[in-house]
Amino acid sequence: MNAPDTAFAAVSKAALIVDAWVDLFATSLARSGALGNGLPVVLTDSLRVLPLLESQGPIGWIHTSPCLYQDHVVVAHGQPSPRLRVDAARQPADASQMLRRASLCLVSVPAERAPAAAMAALAAKALQARASLMLFGAPQAGGWGAFDGLVRQGALQPIEAGGARVLASAGLAGTLGEAGLHDAERAVALAGQLARARQADIHVERLDQDHLKLRLRIDPVLLVAAGSQTLAHHIIHEGRALFNSRGLGALLLPWAAPCQARLLLRNVRARIDGCQIALGGQSVSPLAIDYTEHGAFLKLALPAVAPGRDALLHLSLPRDAVPNDGFCDIGAAEFTVETA
Repeated sequence: MNAPDTAFAAVSKAALIVDAWVDLFATSLARSGALGNGLPVVLTDSLRVLPLLESQGPIGWIHTSPCLYQDHVVVAHGQPSPRLRVDAARQPADASQMLRRASLCLVSVPAERAPAAAMAALAAKALQARASLMLFGAPQAGGWGAFDGLVRQGALQPIEAGGARVLASAGLAGTLGEAGLHDAERAVALAGQLARARQADIHVERLDQDHLKLRLRIDPVLLVAAGSQTLAHHIIHEGRALFNSRGLGALLLPWAAPCQARLLLRNVRARIDGCQIALGGQSVSPLAIDYTEHGAFLKLALPAVAPGRDALLHLSLPRDAVPNDGFCDIGAAEFTVETA
């Protein structure tokens, strides 16, 4: 699923954080009722999550590369269930059915041309179903050329998005207005609405005209990813963000931007100073580990997720910290992101 980190150094921070702005804007559409009864659908070639949009209801994910992990959504008064993800190559009928239900189609333009061609064909089906489209990504992403025909067919319009490139259907462009995607006032107001409605625990602080600090606290069950059916079964059965029996765990990051993360690791039986942490091809060292009666609080400074990479943080705990009679789990998760 993961492409090489080609030209990663040239990708601006604004392009890396564009999915957070897309999440904020799409959530504002959902709250306003502009999406009607349709399904928001995301086309992507890597494992991602849009936590704010998901707080408003189901999202359909269509992947142009195989999904190697299973992640989950929380069901009220029930056990977690698998997140709705479809492999377009293996499940073409399911992908087509999902696109026929789409009211909004968000397209994460890939770094490579090959997955972009398949993605453009899928986006064309959403356009035929009268869904609104939004294409977003780094300006230098190699996949943009595959969407030239779709841009003309849908009369997609460029949107102001700082260092990112965003094209959208005329209706979406009109809703965005002159402020474009980086509408700080809309983001601050939305965060307040979500917090008051208890739909998402997010705080947005305005640092300057269009520069924000986002702090998101989220149920880690919404982010934990299982690399095996056995672990997925345990997560669903117990309703916890579990590590496997060897102390290996994977957590989806909410957005691709560099961030500060705080994780509560529970049921650890020894110090975890020797834990191994990786994001993409990079090793990450903890900024601090605080041991409390609730567990070990792990503080991390995480780099951006490279284009084409899964937004997966991998953690490996020392063997003596792993219980023989149960599982370690992530009991709480908090992420802080500053926008460009």
